[in-house]
Amino acid sequence: MPDNDAPSAGTGRPLSRRPAWIILAAIAVIALAVWSFRGKSSGGGGAGPAAVDGTAINLITTDRDDLACASDKSIGKYRCEFKAPGVPWPDPPAPADRLAPYYTMDQKLIVIPGLFEQPALAARYAQEQPRNLPRDQRPRFSASCQFKTIDHLKDFQTRWLKTGDWGHQDDAPVAVPSDCKIQ
Repeated sequence: MPDNDAPSAGTGRPLSRRPAWIILAAIAVIALAVWSFRGKSSGGGGAGPAAVDGTAINLITTDRDDLACASDKSIGKYRCEFKAPGVPWPDPPAPADRLAPYYTMDQKLIVIPGLFEQPALAARYAQEQPRNLPRDQRPRFSASCQFKTIDHLKDFQTRWLKTGDWGHQDDAPVAVPSDCKIQ
């Protein structure tokens, strides 16, 4: 059995008198490092793609035409509708490849290509569009999708209404949707 009053290696102080907060601080630092590493490796800015299951987005069908982003960067075949605020690309991206900004129900910005090209959302849009109701009279709905984060878009602009102003965004994940369901 060790002698608690014997000095510890190199300190000259007994182990029993070491403050407990030093041990707790060391544990906290290790836990924070592990948590930070896990966040980066699970798609929060890491190198590889990650699945984001069941993310829900609150929408109005006019979002299909109102929401837009502007950036001169492409993510694979995906790119924003505008190269710069109000400046469309000379060869615009196909609707399925067009990036647009959305907020999840928990208020996280996500950039999604072709969300309204998903079958459930395309059907909802086709059902509402002939009524030609103004935006404020259209019902809100929620879409729950599976998303695969493929990259991050940095230093870009967003527009939330077709006639609205552009706002700067620092960074947001780009996530490809699948298996969308209207709720």
